[in-house]
Amino acid sequence: MRRTSGAVKGGRICADGVSVVPSFAALVDTVIALGLAWFALSAWVVIGRARADRLRRASARLRRESARELARFAAGTGAFGGWPRRRLRRVAGGELAPASVRATRELVGVEPGRLERRATRRSERGLLALRILARGDSPEAFALIRQARLGGRERVIAGLVAIVSELDSLEADEFLLSVLVAGDHPRSRTATELTHRVPRLRDKLLALAAHPDGAIRYWALMLLANAATEAAVVAAAVEGCCDLEAAVRGAAARVLGAAGSLEPLFALRGLLGDEVFFVRAHAVRAVGELEAGSIAHEAAALLADPNWWVRAAAKEALLALGEDGLEAAAATLHSEDRFAREAAADLVLRLRSAAPTPYEAPFELLAGVAG
Repeated sequence: MRRTSGAVKGGRICADGVSVVPSFAALVDTVIALGLAWFALSAWVVIGRARADRLRRASARLRRESARELARFAAGTGAFGGWPRRRLRRVAGGELAPASVRATRELVGVEPGRLERRATRRSERGLLALRILARGDSPEAFALIRQARLGGRERVIAGLVAIVSELDSLEADEFLLSVLVAGDHPRSRTATELTHRVPRLRDKLLALAAHPDGAIRYWALMLLANAATEAAVVAAAVEGCCDLEAAVRGAAARVLGAAGSLEPLFALRGLLGDEVFFVRAHAVRAVGELEAGSIAHEAAALLADPNWWVRAAAKEALLALGEDGLEAAAATLHSEDRFAREAAADLVLRLRSAAPTPYEAPFELLAGVAG
């Protein structure tokens, strides 16, 4: 609207135009409206804060009561009779503890059908139902777990592995081993859950050490390292030293290092000259673990290896070989490789004081190397 040239009176419309100055009444109305809005907002914040504080106090009280009750359940006293099932399910699906196990058995006893129906879902609720059924020793638990694995997403498989890892049974062993073979879940994580189950799975792992898939052969040998002192495991590791896959040869070297026997030393000697650097590194570390002083000079030769990881592993191995490592290091003081000379000098300085007959290397040679 265009402003005219008429007079302005108190912000009211004049005969020849409109006032651009607001009236006093309009200002008062605006101030009152803003004040009411501010008051309403403040009241909303105060009421919300009071409600949140009340809920926090109630939650803390409930946690304290639950903690006392759970302590009684863990001690073998108390009963879940007065608990609502929703609260029971929360306890049953929580951290594995005596109270959670008792809660799962209570739930499996009162609502098995409902739990089994929920367990067929591919969701968090389905996984919670499976956990409760598994902890509660339900006879249908593993059938439902296998069914959930079929076509399950990665998140579902991860949840199933976590559930089964809590169970100490042959069915759990076989399930986790099948997951390892299939690769449904990262094999490193599955292998971690299988470590303490190796004594029960030894024969199956020995069979997998000859599997056509190199990745499976590797993990079979890595797990068998937990039973490396057995003759059958050592034999599988010796065979693995000739495998076409470098990772398998490296795993075989680690098994032989943990075997504690010098009989398969010939296989380690061959791996010291392997074409792949990490195989040589594992092999020379195994020499140190076995304290195989008879091949200390061959281990010392790796102080001049093209790969720095192998050089560092060779130095660690010679340090573990004691007097044999000292003699091999002393013989390397004349190497053409500068790092080999420096590493040998450091080994001589560190080992000669601990040797039964201290080695007296020429001071000029050691000083020249150090300089």
